[in-house]
Amino acid sequence: MSRTTFSGPVKSGTNRYTPYKNVGTTVLTQQTAFTFDATLVQSVTLYVPAGSKITNIVVDVITAYDSATSATLTVGKTAAGTEYASGVNAKTAGRTTPTFTASQLTNMQSTPIDVAASNGQQASSAIIATITSVGQPTAGTGFVTIEYAQSDDRATYNTQ
Repeated sequence: MSRTTFSGPVKSGTNRYTPYKNVGTTVLTQQTAFTFDATLVQSVTLYVPAGSKITNIVVDVITAYDSATSATLTVGKTAAGTEYASGVNAKTAGRTTPTFTASQLTNMQSTPIDVAASNGQQASSAIIATITSVGQPTAGTGFVTIEYAQSDDRATYNTQ
């Protein structure tokens, strides 16, 4: 199977220049997996184009973490950061969409530049999902999916 990549953002619709504009930005996703290991704090980093708007975060716990007291997932700008999501229980199997605070919703409007543009590459934002266990787990797997739309502000985020 072939793959094609391009810089985007992808816009779709039929009326671009009339008062009845119906053009919208495509929502994209990136997903990462978690599997328990010997550490009590696991972090995984995803990169999205800088200035992206995070539209949702979905957590699928396939096998519940069996740590002694808790296994909590957070999503932020740093390991164990809570800028985008916090308090997701990884000890319960199933699909969860976090309840976002006003501050988290504000942060989700535009991701910061964490990796500067260079050598023809666009600037990126790091989004770090972390599971912190209290007590060593012997089981636990899951996925975190970040849903986002790229910014259309080329002057700010995509400069060389």
